[in-house]
Amino acid sequence: MLSVMEVILALKSTPLFRNVPGEGLKRLSDFIQEKTVLAGEVVFREEDFGDEMYLVRSGRVSIHQELGDGPALVEMVETGGYFGEMAIIDDLPRTATATAEVDTSLLVLHKNDFRTAVQDYPDIAFEIFREFTRRLRRSDRRYRELLLEARRLGLEAR
Repeated sequence: MLSVMEVILALKSTPLFRNVPGEGLKRLSDFIQEKTVLAGEVVFREEDFGDEMYLVRSGRVSIHQELGDGPALVEMVETGGYFGEMAIIDDLPRTATATAEVDTSLLVLHKNDFRTAVQDYPDIAFEIFREFTRRLRRSDRRYRELLLEARRLGLEAR
């Protein structure tokens, strides 16, 4: 079990919580749970409903979506990163599967505690916006590359 100080240091090292003052981190640490997942273990599956988001304290988690011919890697989340936030923001099923690539230590934050934290510290919402924007830009780049490849192959829909 992690000490309060270890949880606070882990939260502070995550961009999502970097602007939360010490007292806020202390309050958050009261709600955080630690979860250890072994290499190859699934944290959650695409289409699952979720009430929690995860911060990677140590280790690495792959985020992938199932396609007809197998899984496609969406992102690799490393120490200091987070995942699972979409399902607790929009209350819809998860859009991808998360699997530990190596033995991984996660900090788990429940939906209600996350929402309270966002209300108390709006900078958290801006960090989420930044992350969503980064992901959207990356998706836009991928989409453009796919369109260019389809055009090159003569597969573009007209």
